[in-house]
Amino acid sequence: MLSGQNVYTLLKTAENFLKSNGLSNSKSDAEVLLSFVLQIKRSSLPLLRDKKPTDKQISQYKDYVLKRSKREPAAYITGFAGFMGLEFKVDKNVLIPRPETELLVELALKIADEKDKKFVLDLCTGSGCIAVSMANLGKFEYLVASDISVNALAIAKENAQINNAFSIKFIESDIFEKITDNKFDMIVSNPPYITESEYAALDPDLKFEPKNALTAQDEGLFFYKKIASNTLKYLNDSGYILIELNSNKVRDIRQIFVDNKYVDIEIINDYSGLPRILKAQRP
Repeated sequence: MLSGQNVYTLLKTAENFLKSNGLSNSKSDAEVLLSFVLQIKRSSLPLLRDKKPTDKQISQYKDYVLKRSKREPAAYITGFAGFMGLEFKVDKNVLIPRPETELLVELALKIADEKDKKFVLDLCTGSGCIAVSMANLGKFEYLVASDISVNALAIAKENAQINNAFSIKFIESDIFEKITDNKFDMIVSNPPYITESEYAALDPDLKFEPKNALTAQDEGLFFYKKIASNTLKYLNDSGYILIELNSNKVRDIRQIFVDNKYVDIEIINDYSGLPRILKAQRP
């Protein structure tokens, strides 16, 4: 399919092949995979359009393109994903960091800076993208990141090392079960929140990601209820909770936090206009 071609024709062939297999981001996928094979920045591809990759590189690229055509996410194929300008290792034990979650980090950094919040807990940390990004981009005295998955925590620890975020304390914990530290100024979380019916209708790409990091019991509300009912015990006075939302359950989620006596509850939309983050404060 791809032998004997230069970078430009290689990309075009791969793009058309992926498009014919129903991938809407075929151009982006083709570029991401080829830049990884060539070990160059994606932005450098136009400068090398006439370069002919080696047979080994072409063979590897063909393998990657075939995997992507079967809907395996490009991030799992390359083993890396970008988030907040940083690079994160990912595999099938963790969710792939998404641009929408960057909004949570940006908001947390803004609050921390304006309100002088120095102690942060990241629940359900997964790849560690939230905690590691905050450690890199903010000024915190203490950062704790927890997850129930040992495999996810291993990836998160690697990502902390890759990005020189050595100040984070990682804890294996089922939500608050083993959180015994002092109270925090801010608790952030992107918990599992997809219902079983929503999961059944997901894009095939998402079925490669760990189901236990996506789905939640109680019609997707399990973690919201567990977190809301316990977070007040772990927040300092005037502390904040920032949590990513299931946009289909916003009214229910907001009511959960109302019922648990949080104040100044605010729903923040993402760049597509969908409700993405709930921000609330300890009374």
